[in-house]
Amino acid sequence: MGKPSKLEMLSFVRYVRSFIPGRVRVRHPALTNKTVGAEAKSRLEGINGISSVELNTETGSALIIYDANVLSQDMLIEEGIEWARWLNSTMK
Repeated sequence: MGKPSKLEMLSFVRYVRSFIPGRVRVRHPALTNKTVGAEAKSRLEGINGISSVELNTETGSALIIYDANVLSQDMLIEEGIEWARWLNSTMK
């Protein structure tokens, strides 16, 4: 895909609530939709290195637990940008 634009990076970062090696919490309004949340959880759990996704559709948040030895921070950000792009598209 190439280097993300500043706009794409901001689109992703604005949803991140905490980001430490092995653990990311995101909040996105689309995650309050149970169908979108289930699809997002399924997509994320299919990524090599992500071990679990805890979804809360009441708050629109997802806690993503991953292996920092498998997924680097840069790789996770790249996946996150794609994920944010998809979530944003579900709201149209």
